[in-house]
Amino acid sequence: MSMLQRITATIILDHEHRLLHASSSRAAAPSMDELLIRASQFHDAHGPILDLRTVISDRYPAMGLAAEFKRSSPSKGPIAPTTVKAGDRARLYHEAGACVISVLTEGRWFGGSLADLTEARLATSSTSTTATSAKTKSRPAILRKDFITSTYQIAEAAAAGADTILLIVAITPATLLARLIDYARTIVGMEPLVEVHSHGELNVAFNAGARVLGVNNRNLHTFTLDMDRTDHVASELTNRGLIFHPDDYENGNNNDIQSSC
Repeated sequence: MSMLQRITATIILDHEHRLLHASSSRAAAPSMDELLIRASQFHDAHGPILDLRTVISDRYPAMGLAAEFKRSSPSKGPIAPTTVKAGDRARLYHEAGACVISVLTEGRWFGGSLADLTEARLATSSTSTTATSAKTKSRPAILRKDFITSTYQIAEAAAAGADTILLIVAITPATLLARLIDYARTIVGMEPLVEVHSHGELNVAFNAGARVLGVNNRNLHTFTLDMDRTDHVASELTNRGLIFHPDDYENGNNNDIQSSC
């Protein structure tokens, strides 16, 4: 198997094992209903879920910046010591101008946790009113970066304080991708970031209803980088008549195509 397939398989098995053996664990996994209640309570207390499309488009004409907190990776090993606080790092990212903060929450391969995500969310919420720049006074959107393959993980993300999630086309069958996008939007109130690497994956993403796209320059099967990948995908989107910026609407270019960032 490729590295991507190995990682995805072990994550799915870990997730199923945790749920199956929750009854014999001191910390039983909450039900879906319990997670949705926790999500509602969290966002009532700390502010509503942010719409990812709005967060990015509000930066126009400037580029929206996403910054990532990752403790480890399969290719590089440990990156951030355990003493590094996710909240402290997220606050620095926000003060530097990031409008999206991506937090790795997968534990086996990336050393992350949902606790890191919650810490980042709370830290940036408490500092958003003190940011000096008009462009950064609103808090950043917090993204759960993980290998999401179930609606349960989406509910988990919301309960932990996430505004959005990453969905990777390369690991998600088309029918499941459409179901996850719909669940995130209609049940949780999140606009997901859908990651593609090729023109073929772009078709899958659009057919599943994706509105916000991310392009990964790294082939997750081989871990090789192609720094021209984003340009290739952007060129394909332009060829399809995609609208990139709000001004395009004012100029009459109102093609009925989902927007992408």
